[in-house]
Amino acid sequence: MRSGKIIFMPLGGAQEVGASCYFLKLGENNLLLDCGCGSTHGIRFAPKFNALLQTPYLQDFHQVSQIFLSHAHLDHAAALPDFLELNERAAVYMTDLTREILSVQLEERFDKIEKNISSVAFLQKIPLPNLRISFHQAGHIPGAMMTLINFRGKNILYTGDYSTFPTQLVGAALLPEVKIDILILCGLHARHPNYRRFGDSDSALKKILRKIYYALRRGKSVYCQVTQISKGVELITLINKFLPQAEIFIDERVMKIVHRFENLHIPIMREQNHPLSAFPRAPCVFLSTKPPPPRSGMEILNGDFSLHDDFAATVEFVRRLNPKTCVVVHSPPDKFFHTGTTLEQVLINDPDSRTSFIFPNTCVPFEL
Repeated sequence: MRSGKIIFMPLGGAQEVGASCYFLKLGENNLLLDCGCGSTHGIRFAPKFNALLQTPYLQDFHQVSQIFLSHAHLDHAAALPDFLELNERAAVYMTDLTREILSVQLEERFDKIEKNISSVAFLQKIPLPNLRISFHQAGHIPGAMMTLINFRGKNILYTGDYSTFPTQLVGAALLPEVKIDILILCGLHARHPNYRRFGDSDSALKKILRKIYYALRRGKSVYCQVTQISKGVELITLINKFLPQAEIFIDERVMKIVHRFENLHIPIMREQNHPLSAFPRAPCVFLSTKPPPPRSGMEILNGDFSLHDDFAATVEFVRRLNPKTCVVVHSPPDKFFHTGTTLEQVLINDPDSRTSFIFPNTCVPFEL
């Protein structure tokens, strides 16, 4: 195999959400971009690591030398302990904030992987054999990073989850000021032309806030279950901002993340925020990672929402970077609107766009 080849293969998280993990072979360098788990109907699933050994590119897991973790959400990070059981020598790069959040997300499993972790900072550059790598703010959640790799004169940008708009906890993504040849895009809404983000009245976050508001007006408490504890922190800040009189009771796991953020000088708590120790009678909001108690009489809400660019912003993001090749992952089909409109179909009609698109399938390798 010639040393200049670039091989890409999703091990999970290709055209679906969950188990995001992408193998990238750059000559003799074997990398993983993220290492997450997914869940379907309560059943956990991990990346298909064994698919690597069924290719001509790897004979042993120890040939993977570096893992770059974009952020601490479990669909991008939860399988890291699993892979490090197969390859205990791999070096793992992430930001300090991602490390802090992940230590709570993974709980006791984090101790087993901490020795492999090297913390990096935004704009920091690290040299690896035949590679130059730097890290850039991705928005989305605190600590999230994009990874820019220069290999044989080509610039490859892996976005991880990103957002080009500021949230309650973090600013917008800051793009590297170089020409991008290959963009590996986590394009959650690249095939959802009708999806709009928070500023629109029908966004998931606005719906959650409206339901909380009307339940409290009716004298009813609200139990909001979150699957990602960092999203619980985002919800606290939003409720504090838009429903400032609401009393919020927060479970222990989310409180651990709150304390980590506040230790890093990111203020979260206000006077009306309390640790969850009991269920008071007064109308209030309970925010927890656990299922609600049975027959509680409370309004039950699913606290899941997206902090990703919507369709229009995704189109503009790719148009701005204008890469030669865009590999779109983390991109499920639209479940509700079967319009057939995708990021590719919009930009193919743009005379200024030079981008060709690839929507890869899991465990199918191809050369870039």
